Amino acid sequence: MFRSILTVLSGSVIAQIIAVAVLPILTRLYDAEAFGRYQIYISILNIAVMFVAFRYEVALLSARPGRVYENLLKLTFRLCIWTSMVALLVAGAVDLLIPGVLSSLRGIVFFLPVAMAVAGIYQMLTFLPIRDRNYGLSARSKIFQSVGFSFGALGFAFLPVIGVGLVLADVFGRAFGAISVLFESGKLWRTLISPLSFSEMKFTAIRFQKYGLLTFPGTLLSSLSAAVAPFAFLALFNLEVAGQYSLLERFILMPVGVIAAAVSQVFTGELSTLYRTNKKDLNRAFRRSLFQLLAIGLVPTVLGMMLSPSLVPLVFGADWTMAGKLCVIGFPIAYVRFVATALTMTLVVIDRQSLQFSWEVGRFLFTLCVFGGLGWVGVDNPNTVMVWYALATAVTYAIHLLLADRATRLVSLQAAEIGKTTL
Repeated sequence: MFRSILTVLSGSVIAQIIAVAVLPILTRLYDAEAFGRYQIYISILNIAVMFVAFRYEVALLSARPGRVYENLLKLTFRLCIWTSMVALLVAGAVDLLIPGVLSSLRGIVFFLPVAMAVAGIYQMLTFLPIRDRNYGLSARSKIFQSVGFSFGALGFAFLPVIGVGLVLADVFGRAFGAISVLFESGKLWRTLISPLSFSEMKFTAIRFQKYGLLTFPGTLLSSLSAAVAPFAFLALFNLEVAGQYSLLERFILMPVGVIAAAVSQVFTGELSTLYRTNKKDLNRAFRRSLFQLLAIGLVPTVLGMMLSPSLVPLVFGADWTMAGKLCVIGFPIAYVRFVATALTMTLVVIDRQSLQFSWEVGRFLFTLCVFGGLGWVGVDNPNTVMVWYALATAVTYAIHLLLADRATRLVSLQAAEIGKTTL
């Protein structure tokens, strides 16, 4: 299991290295507004992609081989196309009836339906190597996506689309990653485009409806919570400040999130095994992992806070001085996210999904209240906004860790009591 996780992580790390390595060039080819537009696009897409297949792609991991699995593949593929077409109609209707709503974001809105289709299909395809335990293919697809984005961004910078060049590069990168999976999956493409009757489609949708009714709302709320910050910087300030913040997201928060996700897979596997075989040690394992993660992330966080004000403008250019100051506060946010994201599946593993969902709702509402309060007061300093964002992140994730600790402790105590009764 650890070798498999390392294989996936190696692909993610190489992909992030490529993305970070090309950033100093991109920050000199694109201005802060282009990065701000790209960050808003990513934030919208991360929410929109939840609607593309309504999380039916997650069911591919557990679907039985044969006709059931093939029908689920066909249904998910069709949902990606259909929902993207609906999104295009909605964007056209909004632009026609209320043209002022799109304003400065009009340049990316009409790329979104295409991006939704490509991102949805790629997201669906990424589950297939995991299902088949072909972790090498999973790692390679991430590298191909990063390479596609990097070369696309460099190429589009010299075309008359520089305002949305990063957006186009993102679509190109995801398409490149999807093609890499299809290329190594034999005749999979024939399965995707083969006919699917309405009765088969209806039966498959009902059979796996829990993914649309339960998994979809939770992941949607998580994406909405992550999207609040970039939109808040755009609403409170302007596109240039949002662009400065976007460098923080791409340079720090995204790479940390990739590493935390890989650690989460390992921790989730270990916790699942304990939950099935030895629940008495559940809380001890949770706390040990928590303290280890806190120790691992402490030194990089302190170093990042000390070096980023001078290092970010040096690496990315003098125009990104504000981004360096924002990174001082961004590193503690990354630290908290790293620890909490690695342990985020704890409540799900121990069958406390309702508690997890309640926390997601609370986190989203609390984050909205924090940024709404900043807007109402009229805060005009991006650093102040970042401080409040860091406090909101620390409070919400601390509550999650406390809930997880209490829940695992109750499970361990119950298992110990049952063990004593048996003896």
